[in-house]
Amino acid sequence: MRLDEYAAHDGTGLAHLLAKGEVTPKELGRCVERAVAAVNPALNAVIELYPDRLETLSEVASATPFGGIATLTKDFPIEAGRPADFGSRLARGFHAGHDAVYWRRLRAGGLNNVGRTTSSEFGVPAVTESALYGATRNPWNPERGVAGSSGGAAAAVAAGIVPFAQGSDGGGSIRNPAAFCGLIGLKPSRGRVTGAPNANAPLLGLATAFMLTRSVRDTAALLDLCHGPDVGDGYEIVPPMGTYLDATKRRPKGLRIALCTRSWSGVQIDPEVVTAARSAAERLSSLGHHVEEASPDFDYPSFLQAQKVIWAADAAAHMPAMARHMNRSLEEALGTSVYTLYRWGLGISGAQLIDALAAYDRVTRQVGRFLAGYDLLLTPTNAMLPELIGTFDPDRAGIDVEDVFSDLAPKETYTALFNATGQPAISLPLGRSRDGLPIGIQLVARFGREDLLLAAARQIEEEVDRAPGVWGQGRPAIHAGDF
Repeated sequence: MRLDEYAAHDGTGLAHLLAKGEVTPKELGRCVERAVAAVNPALNAVIELYPDRLETLSEVASATPFGGIATLTKDFPIEAGRPADFGSRLARGFHAGHDAVYWRRLRAGGLNNVGRTTSSEFGVPAVTESALYGATRNPWNPERGVAGSSGGAAAAVAAGIVPFAQGSDGGGSIRNPAAFCGLIGLKPSRGRVTGAPNANAPLLGLATAFMLTRSVRDTAALLDLCHGPDVGDGYEIVPPMGTYLDATKRRPKGLRIALCTRSWSGVQIDPEVVTAARSAAERLSSLGHHVEEASPDFDYPSFLQAQKVIWAADAAAHMPAMARHMNRSLEEALGTSVYTLYRWGLGISGAQLIDALAAYDRVTRQVGRFLAGYDLLLTPTNAMLPELIGTFDPDRAGIDVEDVFSDLAPKETYTALFNATGQPAISLPLGRSRDGLPIGIQLVARFGREDLLLAAARQIEEEVDRAPGVWGQGRPAIHAGDF
């Protein structure tokens, strides 16, 4: 299979070829190897491929939905025995001790993990630039960044290395890179994708794992494979009424949609981002939906303070164990941003953590009441366009906790809220800047309504997916299909 043929397909398209015997999993693995060789030197998105896995890929497709397709996972513990450095010198050489339950489900559905992608350090900075692996570059313009923390996954999918890749999202870490790289990035509802065997949802409920994709049908099919609780989970989310793939085939009518371009954090929104969001609202209106400007009313400073406390407490709880396990010094091995967060977290009391969780409870009810009056909320994904590499250096001298979160604000003004409140949110590649950079638009639904998000996303996709590239965007400057 030629690289241009391979890179033109989404995962579902490749699965169809596998099912017909027109290509084999081993051939797709070779395509991944050739694609990495062609584009990764310019992007620095893929840390390594796994020769042992590539060599054992089958010459026959498996009787599974995805047939044995090759994909990539983030530099976090996903699959037993594989390296998981967390993008950090502190954890370099660490290996995952067990499979994530959702990953076992995806693997049973025909996914083969053949390598790992870059991440920001422990998923904290919203840039995929680390002292361990350097900067990951944007396929649309390699002078620009890919956001974080699942930046390597986004760059790899956008550049045609794989049709989809695994990521995780604790404040926007799937949606932000998807927006910067012109992809689809879904953060499911809290509990939709189990965090087992460790927790229902990591980071005290803020984080979840899923995939970055190039098509809505891939997003739906992947969620069908991996959703649902694990035995022993502390709570179980209500299951969907049918499959998510079937949901994408139902055309929603007359949705009530709130449009918000108000900056909740106060950070300035790029005018091109605002224009893109309003253009997306007009598109939805033309599809027969009712769009009006409205915003949830909540105390952003209180929400942000709670986020700082929870993230810092989590760092203070987990970093020392990693340092002991790897026999390294936190001060010497951690980057500046993460070390600052860890140090600040050491001073947090139990009472402060309880207060932070109570603040999240309040904002969850406020946002829930707002969404009770609407089917969807439409916002920008990011407040800014992809920035030049080095703009938000996470390891610069003198950084404090306020700086850490100020760096995050242009990326997370619209995304982190829904990690706190648990609603599903998806970034869609609906905008382009004057310079051709992708602009992501976020849709948010009520808790547990991924089906509606995916149906609305597919309705838009049908309108825009008539030109080459993902959602008619054309190809990025750096793309495996050009080799």
